[in-house]
Amino acid sequence: MANNYDPNNFGGYDPNQQYNQYNQYNQGQGQGQYPNQYNQYQDPQQAYQQQMYQQQLNRGMMGNQPIYAPGTQQNTAVHTDVNDVLTKSFLFMFLALLVTGITSLAVANSTFWHSMYQSPALLIVFAIAEIALVIGANFAMKRNNLVLSAVLFGAYAIVNGVTLSIIFLVYTTGSITTTFFIAAGIFGVMAFIGAVTKKDLTNIGVICIIGLFGIIIASLINMFIGSDKMDYIISIIGVIIFVGLTAYDTQKIKKMAATNVGYDPMVIGLYGAMELYLDFINLFLYLLRLFGKTNN
Repeated sequence: MANNYDPNNFGGYDPNQQYNQYNQYNQGQGQGQYPNQYNQYQDPQQAYQQQMYQQQLNRGMMGNQPIYAPGTQQNTAVHTDVNDVLTKSFLFMFLALLVTGITSLAVANSTFWHSMYQSPALLIVFAIAEIALVIGANFAMKRNNLVLSAVLFGAYAIVNGVTLSIIFLVYTTGSITTTFFIAAGIFGVMAFIGAVTKKDLTNIGVICIIGLFGIIIASLINMFIGSDKMDYIISIIGVIIFVGLTAYDTQKIKKMAATNVGYDPMVIGLYGAMELYLDFINLFLYLLRLFGKTNN
């Protein structure tokens, strides 16, 4: 008698054998012999898919693509190296800051810099471009489009460098440099805390986001009031908010990687880099408003 057992076939399960038994029952050849086996093997192909799916989960052989449970269209978490994604986020953020810094210095030492700040309309165009690029980059990342995400993020870093070049007009180079390193130190500490803490920082993140909307509204109001005291208070609150957001966003990147449902790890890294980039830039600017020395 032929032995149909195959140890390499998912624990010896042979769907062809079970399928033949099912056909025998359907054709009336197994009436009385397999009355209790009909329900068990009424869909051997589905049983095979289910067992293969379970084998993939047990062995961790899920690759970088989402796996769908048989008969469903819901994503299941894809195994992603959390530390690798976090490393990519900080690397991409550093590269974006480097691009922004080089662009700012180049524009500040060019004739374009003077003509740009004599034309308010041009400044408005750059401000709108920044918003559009951030929205576009987020859209591309949600679509899991790696190339478009990288291009838009890089373009945003360049445009932001152009608009940030104004700080060289307002503040001394020495105070800009000093404040940058202070911001880098604070950012590094909070990012480390966000990466290693076991405490869920979601509530802190929500409070900081609400506070962010608050200081945006307060800043718009202060544009008409022109109060130095209010500007000072807004700057202090701004520093506190982006200190908290740095830790929160770092933890959020880890959670996104750990619960990845089919995104390219590079896309998650880019998304995290943009979040951290925005945290650092805003932290730096608020610190500069507090401690920067203005040009006479």
